[in-house]
Amino acid sequence: MTYSINRQEREARAEVQLPLRKLLILTILWLLSNSVSAHLFKQQVEQDIQRYSQQQNWLNYDAEVLIWLPNKANHLPACKSTVQYQRATPNNAPIGRVNYLISCTQPSWKLRAHAKVKIGLEVWHAKTDINPNQILKKQHIQLQRGVISRHTQRFITSSQPLVNQRAKRRIRSGKIILPSQLQQRLLVERNDEVIIRAGSGSFVVSMKGKALQNGQLGDKIYIKNLSSGKKIQAKIIASGVVETLF
Repeated sequence: MTYSINRQEREARAEVQLPLRKLLILTILWLLSNSVSAHLFKQQVEQDIQRYSQQQNWLNYDAEVLIWLPNKANHLPACKSTVQYQRATPNNAPIGRVNYLISCTQPSWKLRAHAKVKIGLEVWHAKTDINPNQILKKQHIQLQRGVISRHTQRFITSSQPLVNQRAKRRIRSGKIILPSQLQQRLLVERNDEVIIRAGSGSFVVSMKGKALQNGQLGDKIYIKNLSSGKKIQAKIIASGVVETLF
C-alpha cells in the first residue's frame, strides 16, 4: 500500500515537472530566436549567399564565413518582434567584408555587424596564352577552382560558355579570365557579304547585301543592298544573316 501511494506521488510530481521543463525549453528557444546570436547571424549570412548563388547560377560552391558582432549584442533585451538582418549594400555580391544592420522594433534597438566571406567555386582560366582578337576554343580554356574574397573581384563561372567569344587583350596561361577581357564573337564583320531577310510570317524575301559595320547578335547595323544599291538598317539575327527594320 505504501508503495502505491509513493508511486502515485511520483507520477503526480512528474506530471508537474514535465510541463515546467517544456515551458523552460520553449522559453529558451524563444529567447534565442529573438536575440542576436552568432549562430543566427551566420545562418542569415549563409542564406544571403545561397540566394545570390541561385541568382548567379553558381554550381558546387562552398563558402567560408567569419562573423563579427559588437560586445553590446550580449546585453540587448530580447526582441519581442522578429530580429531583422539587412545588408548595408544589397546590390553588391555577399563576398569579402559584408556589412549588416541588425534591428528590432519592440523594444527598439539597432546594431552594426559584419561578416567576412570567401567563396570557392570553379571559374574559367586560360589553359594557354590567349592573344588579342583570338577566338576562344575548348583547347584554350579550362575550369579550375578559385577562391573569391572581394565583392569587386570579377570572374566567369562554369554556367557561362566562353567558346567562340573573342579576346579583347592578351590573357596569360593560368590566369582567371575576366568578363572585361572578352567580347562576343562578331557575327557580321564590315565588308562581309550577308543575307538580308525581309517580310513577316510565311512571306519572307531574301537578298544579298554588304555589311557596312561590325556587329554582334541583336545589333542594328547599316547594310548596302547589292540589288538596289540602297543603304538600309538591319538587325543581326544569325551569323551572316540580317533582318530588315521597318
